[in-house]
Amino acid sequence: MVDGGVVNGAVGEATPRRLGGIESGRKLVAVLWSFDSERPVWTVPELAAEHGLTASTAYRYVGVLREMGLLDAAGPVGSYQVTEKVSSLQGALDAGTSALRDVAMPIMLRVRDQIDETVLIARRGGEYAYCVDRVESRHPVRLQFQRGEAMALHLGSMARLLLSHMPPPERRRYLARIEPTLTPAQAAQITEEELAKVARDGFAVSSEEIDEGIWGTAAVVRAPSGAVSAVIGTAGPVHRLPPDRRAEVTRCMVEAAQEITESLRRYSR
Repeated sequence: MVDGGVVNGAVGEATPRRLGGIESGRKLVAVLWSFDSERPVWTVPELAAEHGLTASTAYRYVGVLREMGLLDAAGPVGSYQVTEKVSSLQGALDAGTSALRDVAMPIMLRVRDQIDETVLIARRGGEYAYCVDRVESRHPVRLQFQRGEAMALHLGSMARLLLSHMPPPERRRYLARIEPTLTPAQAAQITEEELAKVARDGFAVSSEEIDEGIWGTAAVVRAPSGAVSAVIGTAGPVHRLPPDRRAEVTRCMVEAAQEITESLRRYSR
């Protein structure tokens, strides 16, 4: 055994052991999520340090992921990378969002032409908001929220609107985790009272929460079941979206969200 990892043909390779408990499941998924385009290769000690795990636990998690065919050895000895099997998740994502994109895109294009600002649609996945699609303004601006990108749920009108409809136990866990990182202004925007108001209104606005000089607004899109399916929003420079224009732009988002909701209902029949 090396640092808690059972030798299995090479030093440091771990034989999977039984894992139990919800928290172990969360940590296992967090380990898998460590592998991305910026950091595609990890060693087990690096993963242990990143997630605050003991070496033996990190070896067990990597062993389970290897057993499931999600991780494999990389070039450097003792390093790991994801396998092609992970690409099936992208296929599932594409299939799950295809109806939303098909229905929303013509409406997004029309609204973009109407307000001449970038229009986006996003969904929640766990503790993140993900951009499903976006159409650019004729005068595009640099926005951090790119297609497929994950964003924190407490920043920006689109994410905060999704946060307001998150199941309360999940939302409380999320807010407790991020509380130490919040500024006073951020904390004031995500109190239970403020989020309840956002949920009742069905729309949210934001000003320079993510990108400096950017104002945004978003509205709720509902699935045929009535559950929140996504949010549609827009963002642009404050000089193109002065206070006297913001109510009109917000109304456009609310109407677009209602139209997408009705179209999804017809689509599902």
